Amino acid sequence: MKKWVPYIILLILFIFLFTGNLDAQCSQCKLMAEQAGEHLDDSILDKKNGNNINSAILYIMVAPYLLMGVLALVFRKRIKTYFVDRKKASTPEN
Repeated sequence: MKKWVPYIILLILFIFLFTGNLDAQCSQCKLMAEQAGEHLDDSILDKKNGNNINSAILYIMVAPYLLMGVLALVFRKRIKTYFVDRKKASTPEN
C-alpha cells in the first residue's frame, strides 16, 4: 500500500494542475451568470466573471470526492475486514 501513495499523490496533483482549462457549467449557474451580467458594462466585468463561476463550480465538485477519500482512509481496516469476513462466509467449507 505504501508504494502506491506517491503515485496517488502525483495523480491528484496532476488532476488539479490541469483543471484550470475546464469549463464546468450547469444550466442554472450559466443562467444566473448571464442574468447578473446583463445590466453591467463589459468594462466592469472585464470578461472574468464567468471564469470565477467556473472555478467555484470545480471547487464545489471536488468536496464530495475529498470527503469520500478521507472516509475511505479512516475506515480502510474496517472495510478490508468486512470484505474478508464476507468472502469467508460466502465460500462453502468442505
